[in-house]
Amino acid sequence: MYESMVNYWAVLVSALVFFGIGMLWYGILFSKAWIKSMGLSEADLEAQKADENMAMSFGLMFVSSLLVAVATAYLVDYLLFVFPDSSAVRVGLTTAFFAWIGYIFSYLITAPAFEKRPWSYVWINGGYWLVGMAATGLIVGLWR
Repeated sequence: MYESMVNYWAVLVSALVFFGIGMLWYGILFSKAWIKSMGLSEADLEAQKADENMAMSFGLMFVSSLLVAVATAYLVDYLLFVFPDSSAVRVGLTTAFFAWIGYIFSYLITAPAFEKRPWSYVWINGGYWLVGMAATGLIVGLWR
């Protein structure tokens, strides 16, 4: 019978890493391109920041990272139970990739059609989720 053996320290660390990747991704690496893909100017973004509760925004982003980490950890744990001879790292990365392409990327590619977003929006956001989920899959796969 299956009994989960998820390492919650790995979940917490992977959520923090995912959150940190987001800060780096949107704050430094793709900041200007992301702002442009959103159809905003720097002034628009500053005005928006003044109107928002940044603590709540970052809190929600961390909760999102934590949910991804928990779901990935349970998927990896279960798949390793079903396929006990598999490499935990391979299972972690494969799980992250298929969850990304099946749920995140498949959703994001509708943005140009229905939200009138440029493809750069898809690639920037999709890239963030791919890297973040890969890091999560790697951490929960390694740290068992």
